[in-house]
Amino acid sequence: MYLEEIIYKNSRIKILIDKKELVSKAYDELIDQRTILENYIKKDPYFLSALSPYKIKKDAPKIAKLMSEGAKIAKVGPMAAVAGTLSEFIVKKLIKEGAKTAIAENGGDIFAVTDKEITIGLFSGQNKIAEKLAFKLNKNNTPLSICSSSSKLGHSLSFGKCDLATVFSKKSYIADAVSTAVGNKVKEIKDIEPTLNWAIKLKGVQGVIIVKDHKIGMIGNIPKLLLSKDQKLKNKITKEDFYRF
Repeated sequence: MYLEEIIYKNSRIKILIDKKELVSKAYDELIDQRTILENYIKKDPYFLSALSPYKIKKDAPKIAKLMSEGAKIAKVGPMAAVAGTLSEFIVKKLIKEGAKTAIAENGGDIFAVTDKEITIGLFSGQNKIAEKLAFKLNKNNTPLSICSSSSKLGHSLSFGKCDLATVFSKKSYIADAVSTAVGNKVKEIKDIEPTLNWAIKLKGVQGVIIVKDHKIGMIGNIPKLLLSKDQKLKNKITKEDFYRF
């Protein structure tokens, strides 16, 4: 397995892949999809700043349509889904080109396809309880998107006070948008249970983990959990700011 980082403008995406020669394909796909999205935003600038579901133009590209669909489900702005959606585009391109295992991590938003057993750890930035959690992925539970939002980590806009909101879905645009919405809703420990119950009913959501202070809430279909022993987890998380289009 090969771990590589691809960088284009302010995008920094880590790729785990079984065929190193395909990394250039990931880079090409990142450039292509960002360029497509940037060109669309020039025609429809409110797409970039909308903080609630937004009706896009009929000629919008696929990436914008998917982001808009995720935003509608989660009741957030479409840019809440950009990082995860880019991850999915990249992984699907790599699988199409012949990879058997391909994982893209984009600022904490992951899309994974694997024929091997892979361990993925959670990282919240400050909460030590969250950072003790990890889970197993394999060919039986992927393709899978695992997207996380935190009010204490990264540049993404959050209206909550949630240490970590992680959402599992087969669709990255759903997982990413819903993780933002979950993070927005959790301000106190008492918000965990009602937010879990709200999120699991949304279209395409398989499972949710919420960490706030010393409490962890879980619901739905979540990959096998185990204790994380990765002392270098922090260094494996990319940092991004997709509001700078």
